[in-house]
Amino acid sequence: MALLSLGLALAACQRQPTPQESDSPSATPSAQPTPEPAPSVPEPSPSPTLALPVKPTPETPMTPADTAAALPAMALPPRDDCAALPGWSAFAARLAATVKARDAAALATLSSPDVTLDYGGGHGPAELQKRLSAPSGQAVWTDLARILPLGCAVQGDLVVLPWFFWNVPDEVDPGMTMLVTGQGVPLRAKPSDTAQEVDKLDWSLVTLGPGFNPAAHYTAVITGKPQRKGYIETARLRSLLARRVIAERKGEDWHISALVAGD
Repeated sequence: MALLSLGLALAACQRQPTPQESDSPSATPSAQPTPEPAPSVPEPSPSPTLALPVKPTPETPMTPADTAAALPAMALPPRDDCAALPGWSAFAARLAATVKARDAAALATLSSPDVTLDYGGGHGPAELQKRLSAPSGQAVWTDLARILPLGCAVQGDLVVLPWFFWNVPDEVDPGMTMLVTGQGVPLRAKPSDTAQEVDKLDWSLVTLGPGFNPAAHYTAVITGKPQRKGYIETARLRSLLARRVIAERKGEDWHISALVAGD
């Protein structure tokens, strides 16, 4: 998956021609009054190329190529397709209580013996408990708390949280697209809390603009048709490849079979 690249066109100033002057008295016929000399026009200094000022990267405007890549208008608000599944409601309640308590041992017991933790071979409840108990595990707990309100989708005997993960259209590039998490989220003209609001977005898919920096307060995005360009608070965006929870059903028993991020 590729991130967008930054581009800015440069322009050159053209030299203006200098008006002709006549200041020789001998060139004036004796029968005619001497005309006033034409005012002198200063000639531009010989500067071959002047670059347009470059704005800081966070405020770099989108190019036509960027805009052409924008998605059609599309929204994916959370849905819960799992509530009617046998045993799911009880399992989901235990999962929510475990995440709220940040209980690593309890989450391990909710997981299958071969639970997948990454695409590099990490697996198993013991490894899960170890990771969640480490200082770096606090970020995982925080992310799990964000995932639970984002709905649940079903495919056969498997479910995934968040709901949107299995409901993004195939034509969407997950490496260049993010979901605006919320309703009425301001799209601003500049990367500032006080900048003009261009629009308000409701659970919209947006295309990343150039210069994406996940640590930045604001992120440049392009919305779908009618296309609008602007900035969204980075905290209100979620990658389509961010962490998700996949659970598997056996009878009425559920176990977490994967807790992964990436592709």
